[in-house]
Amino acid sequence: MEDADTTVFYNDEDDCLDYECLHNNVEYDYDYMDSEKETLHDLYQHCLSPSLFDTGHYILPLLGSTILFRLLVHTEYISHQVFHMLSVIIGLYIIQHYVYESLIVLIVFVLFSYGILHVPKRWHKGARIFLPSLLIIAYCELSMQPVIWHRIRSVIMTMVMKAISVAIDTNDSNNLPDVYSYMGYMFCGVTCLFGPWVSFKDYLSLRYSSNQTRGWIICSIGFAFLSFVFLSISNCWTQWIFVDNSWKWLIAYRDALSFRTSHYFVSYVASALLVLGGFPLSSSTIVKPLYIEFPRSLVQVVIFWNIPMHYWLKTYIFRPSIKNLGKFGAVIITYLISSLLHGLNFQLAAVLLSLGFYTYVEFQLRATLADTFDACVTSKQCTKKKCIHKYNSHNCMVFMTNLMFSFGAIFHLAYLGLMFDTSDLQETGYSYNHTINKWAELGFASHWVALATYCIYLLTK
Repeated sequence: MEDADTTVFYNDEDDCLDYECLHNNVEYDYDYMDSEKETLHDLYQHCLSPSLFDTGHYILPLLGSTILFRLLVHTEYISHQVFHMLSVIIGLYIIQHYVYESLIVLIVFVLFSYGILHVPKRWHKGARIFLPSLLIIAYCELSMQPVIWHRIRSVIMTMVMKAISVAIDTNDSNNLPDVYSYMGYMFCGVTCLFGPWVSFKDYLSLRYSSNQTRGWIICSIGFAFLSFVFLSISNCWTQWIFVDNSWKWLIAYRDALSFRTSHYFVSYVASALLVLGGFPLSSSTIVKPLYIEFPRSLVQVVIFWNIPMHYWLKTYIFRPSIKNLGKFGAVIITYLISSLLHGLNFQLAAVLLSLGFYTYVEFQLRATLADTFDACVTSKQCTKKKCIHKYNSHNCMVFMTNLMFSFGAIFHLAYLGLMFDTSDLQETGYSYNHTINKWAELGFASHWVALATYCIYLLTK
């Protein structure tokens, strides 16, 4: 991820929907008819307490399975084949317990994807698993009931990402994984439900590595605590602070904040499970909320919204595409693949492609301004000791310019995140009409601002 600042314009917006199956099962839609009179005691009794306790009870089987997986990781008396098969059994139990509707589809896909790895290269010319992966998403989208597909979408997406990464990593070599390790990786009980994507190499290294930090228990508890803090914000505090009769832009910010904090909640649950399952702390960081809530740029939001998926998109989609399509073409392809991974959904595609255009324009405009005025106003801030610009971030005009772009990013996030409100439609996915109506309520303001920004970029180019 060393050069993320130069070629990153795509986002994994709706990566909460990567993991939405958890949040949808524990979310409470409390109706505060008179929010001004709601006391803190009532808030605790009717929202905070049931949200936290029911969620804790809900994830207990997952915690138990993760602890069992950790014990297997550090057990030296079982062979690698046995370890991988036990990993499969734990993963199948998790899937059967939480999203049983996807069990048969996943088993068929994993077996088929492993067979694809052995297809001679002259028949696939590097494409390998891409077409079967997109076909399974299309099959689920078209054949399953919307409620079911909405629940299992994140699980399917994680499996597809794993299969594609293995296929690309082994494309230029004959060192194909054996069936035991491949199945164990695909069905790993720590990541099969909520993710995140981890590389095949990182999974294999679990059995050989004993350098996990001594404070892994504290780290895991800390991640779990933060997840429940964000759950309380998403389910309770946002509705309590911003009442329904507030200004429409405050309502938009509230709904977007609720969506973002729900993503933070599931991301920190996944981080806690990674550490608890034996993965190193360095690979357990999924999201950085402060960089999203107080962003320097939309590009920064893209990077830190879902770090593992950002790395996956950059490594397996963006970099290979830029060689043949150029930067802008690679951006579009990356966002299209990200949209397809999340399902054939107009709302997700509209949000992702809008964000792709926003981030590309912002990146190019700020790069042009930085070159023209020799000022540190690029999308990613220079390091304090290595800033190459004449006017660094301490300059008043530079500070004000960066602050303006930060407020612009917050504005765009409120507009785009408004789509993911807590209406009944969230259980089946949002329609075309829902997306257009929500943006129309705000006069398509964000798109007009983005268009104006693009015009400014063309004038300064």
